[in-house]
Amino acid sequence: MRLKAQAAILIAVAVAIPLAGQPYGPKPRPVRKLAEMEPVLARIAAWEYSQSREPLYDFAEFLQGALGSPAELQRIESRLLRILESDATLAGKDFVCRQLSFIGTEASAPVLAGMLARPETNDMARYALERIPGPAPGEALRGALAKTSGKAKVGVINSLGQRGDAKSVPALASLIGSPDEGISEAAVAALAAIGNQPALKALAAGRCRLNGIGRLRASEAYLRCAGSLAAAGNRAAALKVYRELKADGEPEMIRVAALSGLAAVAGKESIPELESNLASRSPKVQAAAIRLLNDIPGPEITRLLAGTFAKLSPAGQVRVLAALGGRGDAGARPLVTAALQSADPGVRIQALAALGRLGDGASAMTLAGVAAKAGGSERDAARQSLYTLRGTDVEAAIVTGIGSATGGARIELIRAAGERGISAAADALVSAARDPDREVRRESVRALRSVAGPAQSTALLTLLLGAQSASDRREVSATLAAALRRSSPPGIGEAIAAYQAEPNPQIRAALLDVMGKVSAGEALPVLRRSLTDSDPEIARAAILALSEWMTPDPMQDLLTAARSAANPAHRVLALRGFIKLIPAPSNRSMSDTAGLLAEAMRLAAQPEEKRAVLALLPDYPTRETLRIAQALVEDGAVAREARYAVSRIRLALGAESEK
Repeated sequence: MRLKAQAAILIAVAVAIPLAGQPYGPKPRPVRKLAEMEPVLARIAAWEYSQSREPLYDFAEFLQGALGSPAELQRIESRLLRILESDATLAGKDFVCRQLSFIGTEASAPVLAGMLARPETNDMARYALERIPGPAPGEALRGALAKTSGKAKVGVINSLGQRGDAKSVPALASLIGSPDEGISEAAVAALAAIGNQPALKALAAGRCRLNGIGRLRASEAYLRCAGSLAAAGNRAAALKVYRELKADGEPEMIRVAALSGLAAVAGKESIPELESNLASRSPKVQAAAIRLLNDIPGPEITRLLAGTFAKLSPAGQVRVLAALGGRGDAGARPLVTAALQSADPGVRIQALAALGRLGDGASAMTLAGVAAKAGGSERDAARQSLYTLRGTDVEAAIVTGIGSATGGARIELIRAAGERGISAAADALVSAARDPDREVRRESVRALRSVAGPAQSTALLTLLLGAQSASDRREVSATLAAALRRSSPPGIGEAIAAYQAEPNPQIRAALLDVMGKVSAGEALPVLRRSLTDSDPEIARAAILALSEWMTPDPMQDLLTAARSAANPAHRVLALRGFIKLIPAPSNRSMSDTAGLLAEAMRLAAQPEEKRAVLALLPDYPTRETLRIAQALVEDGAVAREARYAVSRIRLALGAESEK
């Protein structure tokens, strides 16, 4: 099965490399005998990398046909070995070694062994020896240790590691500390790859002879070897290594890796040793101990981390708070809340973040108070936690707090109700929107935009009718419109009645704005009549409201105003509204839309309106829109936009645009 699988890979790799003049590879050929392959083998013996791969394909197909015959494979192996012993090219020998890596047996080992000492053939021979099963390839590689030097010796060592050659452990152990640092490093890496008890012992002794980077590499190998033993079931040997390497005298990265290994193998048994590193003077080791403890479930870990908190530096306290927040254990809530009083801002900010995960309804009031008094990052952290705080009693606490809190804390709770979309807070927010404090009113109205519905529309309408400033009217009208849109159909009747009865033109303009944002059909006649109102501000408000419409229904009204409104400013506003509504969903054909765009361009006197039309033209690619864009390529104010529109339309139209 090994031969079949490996040879199949060989075929796939060979066929994937196209022949010169044959981009899809050779066609299948009938199975042939070895004698018929002699001309091909001769070509392989003389083959160079720059030449056609035809003989390689021929041999790959031949080898595929021989997979079912062990005797034939043996004959093929013998014939390939003769090529290696000949004066064949290095490229040919390299190809042969790759085939032997798939089909070779121990019979290949002596010939391949003879190639190890020569630098030009060392790599190709090792490639085969690494993969051929049986003891002979390992013996060949071990024998080459004494006959090679430099890079060739490093390669042999690497191959022994790849094979997991246990018999090479003594020889590899003797190479640790070699004057050639590459050989020493390769030896410790190979011992780690072998990963048995003798290799572990060799690494333990060898690393003591090293200093600097060599010792660090040996310690890393020692850890990898311990990991292999742990995976094989030898927990005791692995734990001994981990406990040895977590000592204070070891480099930080080694100590961290040792603690990680200890926690993985010992589980809860590692708790005391991890706890002893919570007060480490090394930030990395301390962070690792906290992280590893945090990975262990159970309330005892929460208590342990909380009990250590006061003894730690601010940086350590930040790490513990992050861990406690991640655990989600409400038992840590008292500690986290107390940490909000820390003198260190980093600790306070992390405590706020943790409280967002561990807090309850009472924590909402705490967070609102901090957000009201703090600034910068601390205020942002308090707000974020207030907005994301979980718990069944949190939203009820926020609603209650809106009615009972004072000052900045009340404002923060109002904001939180809007951010969280607490629909149950709608009535409390309506009440707060009547507060004498202007900021409370403004934030309440903004929060209502997210939560108010038809039940609050009458109260909001009353607020709008009583609004004293333009900014208040804008805020309330946007919120009233949002509340009305949440009913189906939108209940615009009260707003229409209020408009008809209201004498104040500023309030009437705000009510028109509401009608436009709601886009209820019954308001359309009111807006149309208002277009010709004697008060220019009402007419202007009607144009703006129609421009906000969600359907194209008011387009003709806006077009008429754009053509004939007495006020020039109103004509410009109406044209902009008309252009704005062109993309609104409709059943118009593209040709009809092109006509509307042409009409808009005819009315456009200013660059701003021309740019607005040009921006829409590519969305409706027709011969007409192309003509509109081409007519403006010489207009200095919008030439760039016109050229861009032309190129986009031509691209969409394809060859037709060139006619």
